Amino acid sequence: MVAMQEPFKKKRVWRIGLAVSGGADSTALLAALADLRETLGFRAVVLHVDHGLRPDSHDDARFVADLAARFDLPCHTLRARIRRRPRESLEMAARRTRLAFFARMTRTLGLDAIATGHHADDVAETFIMRMARGAGPEGLAGLKPVSHVDGITFIRPLLGLRDSDLRAYLRRRGLTWREDSTNADTSILRNKVRHVILPFLREHLDPHITAHLCKSAAILRGDLSGGRASPRAASGGRASPRAAPGGRASPRADYRLAISPATGYTPRAESIGVLPAVCEMSRAALAGRTLEVRRWRAGDRIAPTGLNGHSRKLQDVFMTAKVPPSVRTDLPLICDAATGEVLWVPGYRIAQSVAVESTIAPSWRFTLSSNG
Repeated sequence: MVAMQEPFKKKRVWRIGLAVSGGADSTALLAALADLRETLGFRAVVLHVDHGLRPDSHDDARFVADLAARFDLPCHTLRARIRRRPRESLEMAARRTRLAFFARMTRTLGLDAIATGHHADDVAETFIMRMARGAGPEGLAGLKPVSHVDGITFIRPLLGLRDSDLRAYLRRRGLTWREDSTNADTSILRNKVRHVILPFLREHLDPHITAHLCKSAAILRGDLSGGRASPRAASGGRASPRAAPGGRASPRADYRLAISPATGYTPRAESIGVLPAVCEMSRAALAGRTLEVRRWRAGDRIAPTGLNGHSRKLQDVFMTAKVPPSVRTDLPLICDAATGEVLWVPGYRIAQSVAVESTIAPSWRFTLSSNG
């Protein structure tokens, strides 16, 4: 059994560049990570590129500089002149300029990574755009929590959150942001997907289309496939039942538990015994705990979220969900090794004691999948 470790607690202090345009997503990124500096033990610096493509772009730069000062963060701004190369779109030229600036700042300031404000809506939009172009699995996987481009490490801690979540967070904190007037231009493909295509699909096909597209992208990039977990925070050996992907578990197979750092939580509609199963637990609530994986025992109870502290017998949970005896006896549970408290029944809710505090709070993501 291994105690939970914080990924940022290293011998040297991490240095993170925050890519801030002034829009709602990057403003929320700045505010959230500025608040987490002490807890996670890293230093942050704000990076802004004034592309000069709109008359009010200089106002955006001033807004970002003022915001950085408000949170006592250093700010570096590039006033760019975008020059297109032959057969290069304006968007690609602007991206190339940003990457060059980020690469220079990474070298000059000794940055370990650059954080961007990409969120779940960006993932869904990218999925549709690439699907329309006939992209394969790698292309449809889209935005990743961590990626490496031209020697720069990019991290995207907000991928599990909706744009509406970020705007609500800013309103609660009394923070404003800048609106890019070009975002309403539906002649731009991404804006058409955002303002026309996705709302149509949401109304006529699936009200949860964004969440489902994000899940598909996560499966394609391996987040939900039970890949290698880092750091490990649970032990207890392999549990034994085998489960076909997407189907209920059946006896006599191995499970794989993947654990990765995350931000906030994602509501999911899952069923007990259907794999892969995913949840998030509060990083603060798990700090210092040792977790174990074990099977259900007679008398086990869970005090899940949504019951105001009241607990339920797992036997009653299984019966209500019509979980077959072969599944309920073999399904791995995540528990507190010291107290025996059941923290998660895969496919059901987590315990209230480890609930994530907010949509921007640090969390751990647990993914249980079949090893068969």
